[in-house]
Amino acid sequence: MYECPGCGGNLKFDIPTQQLLCAYCGTKKNPYEVEKKTDAVEQDYFETTVFTCPQCGGELYSTDGEATSFCTFCGASNILTERISKEKRPEYIIPFKQTKADCKDAYAKKMRYAFFAPNELKKAEYVEEFRGIYMPYWTYQITQDKQIALRGEKSHRSGDYVYTDHYWLRGDMKAYYLGYSSDASASFYDGISEALAPFDVKKLVNFTPSFLSGFYADTADVPSSVYADDMKGLANRSTFEILKKRGEFAGYNVGGCNKETGLNTSLGTTCRDVDRTLYPVWFLTYRNKDRVAYATVNGQTGKVVADLPVDLKKYFLGSVLLAAVIFCFLNLLFTIKPAVLMMLSALLTVLTGFLYSSELNEIVRKENFSDDKGMQAAGKASGAFGNRNANKKKGKKVAQNLIPIIIFSWIIFAAVISGGADVLWLVIVIAAVLMAVRGIPRSKMVGGVREGLGFVFSVVAVIVTLLIRIINPVSDLYYYAGTLVSLLTVLYNLYDLIRNYNRLAMRRLPQFDKKGGDHHA
Repeated sequence: MYECPGCGGNLKFDIPTQQLLCAYCGTKKNPYEVEKKTDAVEQDYFETTVFTCPQCGGELYSTDGEATSFCTFCGASNILTERISKEKRPEYIIPFKQTKADCKDAYAKKMRYAFFAPNELKKAEYVEEFRGIYMPYWTYQITQDKQIALRGEKSHRSGDYVYTDHYWLRGDMKAYYLGYSSDASASFYDGISEALAPFDVKKLVNFTPSFLSGFYADTADVPSSVYADDMKGLANRSTFEILKKRGEFAGYNVGGCNKETGLNTSLGTTCRDVDRTLYPVWFLTYRNKDRVAYATVNGQTGKVVADLPVDLKKYFLGSVLLAAVIFCFLNLLFTIKPAVLMMLSALLTVLTGFLYSSELNEIVRKENFSDDKGMQAAGKASGAFGNRNANKKKGKKVAQNLIPIIIFSWIIFAAVISGGADVLWLVIVIAAVLMAVRGIPRSKMVGGVREGLGFVFSVVAVIVTLLIRIINPVSDLYYYAGTLVSLLTVLYNLYDLIRNYNRLAMRRLPQFDKKGGDHHA
């Protein structure tokens, strides 16, 4: 604790003034003017209070000596033991710039459009539980110093022929990158830290322990070498794009080293140094039994990242209302025959089956942490190292999957209206077989997630509707029955998709439930 020179109270870091503030007498002090003797700048370590859970062994540290009775890692209600320890001193820190009020406002704006989120996430008393935590990061210094030789091509047409001239593009490369960062905590998932980025590293200041007063900090437990190649890859891609646009290289098709492998050698890329840094993050948790959902806010920029669960009642109520509006609108335009209606419902069953398969693939990836190198390095993941950019590409992949499905659906819908039912039934059957072949193996890989019987139900629904089509009964009731079977299967698949999504959105994320931080901040 840092004592106030005026009244002896506890000085805590105040975000608006960027000073240490005494809540009792209002005294303000520069954070660099209250160094303890044990926290001298020339030392590599500083004195801190480490809180340890006797049940799981989880640890976090703070310069405050305030006791807590709730473990932030396993959620157990234990009296945490505390001890004085020497922690490795970070070189730099970005102090909190966004106050708790700013954080709450940014979160409220995001939740304004979260129509299907549980009501608990929008309650004022719940939003009050935001906590400020400094997360550990590695900040890399990447250099490129080499005489480079890149292959270049220029093509021109002469008559009926296209001529391609080949060149060596040479020059002296001297480049320096400072600020590429990766999180250094295994419990801070890569996808979250990437989504919160960027932090403005120009605002880095020399670390002093007094910045932590009023907040907690997570410990760095992932070696810097885990992400070193990723950081060098970022520098390589940035440099390569700049080179292609420079006047000396403009007009050439630069190639020969545009692959990830080989760029380090071609551009002379090396990691000169790595600094320990602390970045500010506001955390909020929503606990449901043994699972938690999270919301995080960049403590410097105010950027909000939240993976929110879906309220099933709200979702299905909204879906029913929307379906009723669409049904009434379409009923005014034309009337669909029972046989055609059954065919469309069978097609919808197949489409939801493919979405179900994609969701299972996402479940496997998240549950195994196959794209999280920090969890891999800590030995907490079961999958192989994945692509660090997977989360950035996730939205693009979803769009790439949904757009063809939507286009394909409208093409089939138009074909159904105009005829060609036999061909379309063949397409539905083939699609159902592909859906089962693709999805059933994935459902077996899910493991801990309670996967449903969506694939079995989808195949059964297609078989039922196909048999009705082959028998071709006179009564329309059979066609309506087949339609009902298909639509019930669609509803089950959607229910199971949302249930499993909620399980993923409410994972056991220990670091998100940390107690502490200064409410005054």
